[in-house]
Amino acid sequence: MDNVKTMRLFLTVVQIGSLSGAGRQSGLSPASVSRQITALEDDLGVRLLNRTSRRLSLTEAGQVYLERAERLLQDIDELRDAVTQLAVRPRGTLRIQSRVTLGTQYVAPLIPAFMAQYPDLKIDLWLTDTDLDLTEHGIDLAIRTGDLADSTLIARRLASSPRVVCASPQYWAQHGRPARPEDVMAHNCLTYRFEFGTAAALWQFRSDEGRSINLQVGGNFQTNNGQALRLATLSGLGIALLPAWSVKNHLQAGTLERVLSEYETTVSDLDFGIYAVYLSRRNLSLKTRLFIDHLVAEFSKQDWT
Repeated sequence: MDNVKTMRLFLTVVQIGSLSGAGRQSGLSPASVSRQITALEDDLGVRLLNRTSRRLSLTEAGQVYLERAERLLQDIDELRDAVTQLAVRPRGTLRIQSRVTLGTQYVAPLIPAFMAQYPDLKIDLWLTDTDLDLTEHGIDLAIRTGDLADSTLIARRLASSPRVVCASPQYWAQHGRPARPEDVMAHNCLTYRFEFGTAAALWQFRSDEGRSINLQVGGNFQTNNGQALRLATLSGLGIALLPAWSVKNHLQAGTLERVLSEYETTVSDLDFGIYAVYLSRRNLSLKTRLFIDHLVAEFSKQDWT
């Protein structure tokens, strides 16, 4: 028995004052209405209505049930309206997690326009280079790069993220430029550390002909933070393999210069796409879906090739 539907039917019977009238309004036969009211009474263990051939009247228990049912159904209707409103106009807090450098340079600048479009939303942006458990931390959406460790998550690709070998003009002037991938072994290679204590990084170069060159590089500086790696490279400390999106402005301004551009480069055979990651497609909240659409539209305008 659907208690809410039966409760509504009971209220209709009382308001109209007859089983047949309630049946006509609800699209039911009088016999069906009678059976459902009897089932409700049996479930509660009390009689709610006094029935005669001419009229219906409430028992004392029926009066109590009517008053409570009216309040309860009003609360249910208000709850439904509030939740439905969220599907029409997003409200509440949208919790986003992103890598520090990517979030600072590209995600955070996209938020003001989104909030201007949806002023009832609040944004909680958490920047960390450690991938957090979305369920444990109540995160609606994460922006991640590279291979996704958790295969249960849904990922929507936002953009490719090619890597470039670069250094400052001062460094190149002092140490010379590599003419072929193997030449980087003679340079101070600044590296991103994926795990604590790793001493060397694998830089991979692929030519247009498909030839692959794998080099175990190292130098006097490694870090697990992309911004720190970029700043060290800008300072002239050495050469680095950096995401094109993180150094695009520096390449355009000439504060960093790229080499070996005829090669496709990556680190440890990783996929360096940029992804919007979330828990499930089923019942995806409107606020999350709208922000993903916003990211897709804005990231499609970027050219990091």
